[in-house]
Amino acid sequence: MDLKPYIQEINDLRPLEQRIYFKQNDWVDSKHKKEEISKELDFIVENYQNGISRNEIILYFAQKDNSLLIGFLMTMIWGHGFSEIGKVDNRGPWKVSKMFTNFEESKGILEKAKDNLKVNNLIGSHQSFDKMERCRVNYFSKYLYFLGRSMNIQKYPLIFDARVAKTIGQLTSNNKDLSSILDFSPRQDANSYNTYVNKIHEIATQLETDAEKIEYFLFNSKIK
Repeated sequence: MDLKPYIQEINDLRPLEQRIYFKQNDWVDSKHKKEEISKELDFIVENYQNGISRNEIILYFAQKDNSLLIGFLMTMIWGHGFSEIGKVDNRGPWKVSKMFTNFEESKGILEKAKDNLKVNNLIGSHQSFDKMERCRVNYFSKYLYFLGRSMNIQKYPLIFDARVAKTIGQLTSNNKDLSSILDFSPRQDANSYNTYVNKIHEIATQLETDAEKIEYFLFNSKIK
């Protein structure tokens, strides 16, 4: 994947400033709202009334008194929110309620994922989410990314969703006309995610840029 022609555009990006907005009532007044996470959702709505930026989630996770549950919920709200030019994903409250069908088990998954990151076991962190309902790599990779960045992991996890996968597919296709009519999505297995993270960090080192800038470029790219 040759990103050299886009290096100036990549370097100019400021992913930590990416701010996502959300409809507060959709989360605190949702019929899908689970009692076990009610206080945490109220805390987020009260403290982040002007949307949530990437940097704000990282800073929250970096606090000594942070709650993995609040950080995860912030991430899910961010992941289902909308930008100034994007559309809201109204399925968020319902999907999150499904993620916490077994509340104690889901909390344990968040802890297990962090424990694996502490020992640089990205595959283990990925596999921690195998039993969380309605939470695929498109979403839990966001949690791993924010958590990893807050832990100052050198080769931190990266967000891997459909828009990123689509741009990778377009950049690596030999036939742009045919690739433009295809849908691309991330493979869900741990080895594929590990390969993606390692490869993007490798390219970032070669181009002397940040891996998260490449991810953000892939997410936002309008390459035809």
